[in-house]
Formats: sequence, C-alpha cells, structure tokens
Amino acid sequence: MVSALLALVATLGALLATGLLIQRAYQDRLLYLIAWSFTQVGFSLALLSMGIGFLAGFNGVFFRVMELGAALIGPVWLALGMIELIARYVQVRFAAWLFAISYTFVAIVILLLDPLKGSLSKDLPKPGSTYDALPLLLIDGAHVVAVLALAACTGVTAWLASKQDQEAAELLIPIALVALAGVLVVSGTRGFLPAPLAVIALGAAAGLVWYGAMRTIPVYDDEEGYDDYGDEPMTGYEEQGFARSRPESVRPDPVPAPTPSPDPRRGELRFPEPAPAEPLRFPADNPAGPTAVDGVGGRAAAGIGGAGLPEQNRHAGPSRGAFGSELAGACGQITVYTLLDGREDAFDRLATDLVKAALAVEPDTMIFACHEVVGGPTQRIFYQLFRDEAAFAAHRQQPHLQRFLAESRTHVLATNVIELRLGAAKVPLPAPEYPGR
Repeated sequence: MVSALLALVATLGALLATGLLIQRAYQDRLLYLIAWSFTQVGFSLALLSMGIGFLAGFNGVFFRVMELGAALIGPVWLALGMIELIARYVQVRFAAWLFAISYTFVAIVILLLDPLKGSLSKDLPKPGSTYDALPLLLIDGAHVVAVLALAACTGVTAWLASKQDQEAAELLIPIALVALAGVLVVSGTRGFLPAPLAVIALGAAAGLVWYGAMRTIPVYDDEEGYDDYGDEPMTGYEEQGFARSRPESVRPDPVPAPTPSPDPRRGELRFPEPAPAEPLRFPADNPAGPTAVDGVGGRAAAGIGGAGLPEQNRHAGPSRGAFGSELAGACGQITVYTLLDGREDAFDRLATDLVKAALAVEPDTMIFACHEVVGGPTQRIFYQLFRDEAAFAAHRQQPHLQRFLAESRTHVLATNVIELRLGAAKVPLPAPEYPGR
C-alpha cells in the first residue's frame, strides 16, 4: 500500500511537470525540450502503471508500459536532449537524433511483441525475471548509451566551464541535475532497489528533468535586459552566446514564438515616418560660432559654423527639430557576430527573417540593420536604434528575437554587444532592401 500511494503521488507530480514542460516546448520550439518532453511522458506512464500495478496487480500491459517508459524511452531521450542542448556541431546532433529514433522504434517493437515469462503479482516485477535475452539486451544497451552520453556531456561541459566558457558555466548545474536524473532512472529500473525506493527514484528523476529544463530556458527581464552577460568577447548567452559590457546578470522570462504576420515589404531597415522639418536655429550670442543642438537631451556639439545659413537661422533661439524631440530618449545597440566558416548563408537567412519581423511588428524600433563586413566574410554587424528604453525592453521580449537566438547559435563562434545612447544624429534616408537569401 505504501508503494502504491508513493507511486500515485509521484504520478501526479510527474504529470504536472510533463504538462509544464510540453507547454514550454510548444512555445519555444527548442528540440532539447521536445526530447525531454518524451522523457517526461515515459516517466509519467511508468509511474502510473506502477501505481495501478501495486493496487490491482501487474499484468503484461502494465509491465510493458513501465519498461517502455522508464527503462527505454526515458533514458534514451534524456541523453538525446542533453546532446541537443550542448553539442555545437550539427553533425553530432543529427547523428544523435538518428540513433535515438531508430533505436527507440526497433526496441519498442521487440519489447511489445516478445513473450513474457513467469507470473506477475502486486510486487514490482524485475525485468530479468520477466523478459527474455533480447529485450533485456536492448534495455541494457539503452542504459549503457544513456549513461555514457550523460557522463560525457557533463564532463565536457565541466571542462569547458573550467576554461572560462560562460555558456558552459551557465549550463553546468542544469546538466548535472539532468545527469543525476539519468542515474536515478537507471537505478530504479534495473530491479536493484526495493519498490518504494524505485518509485521515489523515478519520481525524483521526473522532477530533476523538469527543474533542469527550466534552468536552461533563456528568459528576459523588462528592466535589466538580456541574461548573463560577461565582459569577454566569447561569453555564452544560453541560447546564443552574448557578451555585454555591463556586469548586471538577470535571468529573463521567455516568450512564445509565434510566426510573425507576413509583410509584403522586404526592406531590412526601419526608420520613422518623415516628419515636417523645422529650420535649424542657432543662438546668436555664441562667440565661438553657432552650435548645433542634437536630438537627445539638448546636448550640443560645438564647431559647426554658421556661414551660408539663412539669416533667420543664425539669430533665432535654440530649438530641437521634430526628429530630435521624437528621439529624445533614444538608445541603441551594436552586435558583432563572428560566424563559423560555411554558416554565412544560413545565418543571413535567419537575420533576414528577424529584420522582416521587426519591420512588421516593432513600430518603435527606428533602425534595425544587418551589415556585412567588407573583407570579413564571417562577420556580421547588427545596428539597432530604439525610440526609448521601453521600446528596447519590448524588443527583447519579441518572439522572433527568441527564435533567432535559439536557431542561430549553431552558426556563431563569438558575439560582442555594445550598448549605445544616441548623441548628435542626422536623419537617415530609407535604405535599399536587404538582398534575398
């Protein structure tokens, strides 16, 4: 009875964690969250089968579901999600997906069709006493692969963290928690633990997977900006690898990633609508010559002479133009990307989609431009100008930015971010469209 109650309580907790993780995977479209969602489904079904089996007695259906969920799908897809999260080469991730899907499909067919031996009761059945050699071999193979993959991923992440890799340092704790969950699952499904401890181990594994997954999701904060920036050019934003000049580090709140509404315009730069221009006006009593007042906070840039200006401009009082008052609180950002060789086209396609989305849904983003560097084929420079801090904060919460960060990280070697506050400025003219990729 104690084992049944523990299993039912653990089932409720696992179902809750599974629902939350599936919701986040649906919102963020991150492959490692999708893989871990399969893991959580396997754990939940296994715990549910254990709870019913302890109460009503185990049969072939409950035993097979328990083994498929906890002994096969759980560890294999747990390791797959880990590899998807930390692997920096697409070939490694593709091979992991190919192996996991193939192995899971073949093993499910055999574990479902292979006849069982012995009798089942309300006691927790042991795989070695119920399955024949081939299903046991497949389960053992899944456990070996999962343990080796989890240990290797944890070791590589710890080594990179010791080399001052900021991204690895940020992921080290959640990866260690997920690896611990794998150890608990393997221990609980091998038949070595008594029934209550096996249930606790499986329930704890489900909780650790959920908590570790939540620790890896990039989030935003309205006031502080992006999460976990450092001062080095190659720091790691959890999804992208951002470096920032200021020391604040806050963990932000992710946002859903719906596809932005299509826009027929293909322009890659955003500028404000033209406003009626006012004549420049300079004070008449400046002995060093007139000054031009910039558009932010009334600061002046000296050294602009008044020769050739209309008489009324040289003797009128100071005034900001329409564009200057409109951008009184403007701020900007320059992001310099160093790309991996051969990833330029793929990155440019993502950048094009990002700027199109900004053009469609960000009215307060005044300029959003992606530049190629002459003589630097693996470098891209984003220049962004926002109407004010509120517009900057709104930009950081946009789903298309979240999607860009998640999908472009495999193409980027290093990123450096420089924050700007607008000084003296000239209103730019509309720019040509970004070439299609």
